[in-house]
Amino acid sequence: MKNIQLRQNNRFFYGWINVIMGLLLMTFAYVGFVSLTSVFVLPVTADLGFERGDWMTYMVILSLSCVVFSPVLGKLMGKGRLKMWVALSCLLGFIGYIGFSRAESLAAFYIFAVVLGIGFAGTAPMPVSILINKWFGGKVRGTATGIAFLGSGLGGMILSPILNFIITGSGWRMGYVALGIVFIILMVLVLLLINDNPKSKGFERMGENEVETLPDGKDKKGKNLAQAMKTPEFYFALLSTVLVVLASSAILANSVAYFVGCGIAEGKAASLHGLLLGSLILGKPLVGIITDRVGVKASSVIVTVIFAMTFAMLFIMPQAAGILVFAVILCYGLGGPTITVIPPLMVNGLFGDKDYGTLVGVMNMATSIGGAFGGTVAAKVYDMTGSYSSFWIVACAAVLFAALFRFIAFKISKS
Repeated sequence: MKNIQLRQNNRFFYGWINVIMGLLLMTFAYVGFVSLTSVFVLPVTADLGFERGDWMTYMVILSLSCVVFSPVLGKLMGKGRLKMWVALSCLLGFIGYIGFSRAESLAAFYIFAVVLGIGFAGTAPMPVSILINKWFGGKVRGTATGIAFLGSGLGGMILSPILNFIITGSGWRMGYVALGIVFIILMVLVLLLINDNPKSKGFERMGENEVETLPDGKDKKGKNLAQAMKTPEFYFALLSTVLVVLASSAILANSVAYFVGCGIAEGKAASLHGLLLGSLILGKPLVGIITDRVGVKASSVIVTVIFAMTFAMLFIMPQAAGILVFAVILCYGLGGPTITVIPPLMVNGLFGDKDYGTLVGVMNMATSIGGAFGGTVAAKVYDMTGSYSSFWIVACAAVLFAALFRFIAFKISKS
């Protein structure tokens, strides 16, 4: 903790302003795109007469759109002008959600999902990771990342009950309008506050370790994308990320419906969904601090195993839903950071700073691939079987494999 300072050169360190902006982007942009689908599933499908799986196909389209644009935007943001690209992405978020609010058909949801996918690629978590890497070195980066990324838990806890209140009182269309307004506010804050160049503010990157500290004019250490793609650890890292997000997206998109199916009242289920996401407020900074102390190799494996336990708890939850739902929340709070906090830290741990923006963009692409199918496949399983149980077992096994793949990736990299 001694490496964490609030001041540098006798001034407040501006990097912490960027951490706060990262927290806001994760709170409202990331949560808006990823974590609130569950609140809309029942009202939208009931009103428009869609099958859950058919409607949630928009998440596949959104995620695949994000897959296409993440590497491009990651490379552009790594080179500079991050503020401009994030602001533009916020504008696309506004357009997409206003489009959703006017949708009458599946085709309309699918079309605006493409717009939202580009906006997702450019708002969070990729630019937040790049921004933090610009301002914080390896001795502090885990803590700074954990603080910024706790926004996804905070946002779920705040927005889930608020949106449920809006939807209950004014309908799901007004819920999407409210999300659109949030993205306009974010765009203004981004333009006013984000800075991705410490030297322009008279600062140096805080907490650099020995590998990162280089004389001026020297190249950054590590591998670029082309070099990383020739290593097996690159593919183990990507596949592990796909698997954890595949599992996670199923929870985020279906938890309210699943809780209701377990006998919990709809209003309480929405509140529990918010509490599920809110548990990350403690989990993410805790995992960041632990990673700074024990290293990303150990934390990436331990946290992923804990996340697998979430799905075991979901499987047995119908036996005592009122009690076991809190076991689900506990495991998710401690294991959920494997989805967002761990992947960008793995990029540093495995490949260094040399081409960080591009590599994080590719990792974000892997995140989007996992996110494209988890929620929809879980909903399709429900449509076919009337239950989510078989999906929870498969998800638990997939996350355990992800933990193994992360262990192998670091083992190969070290050798």
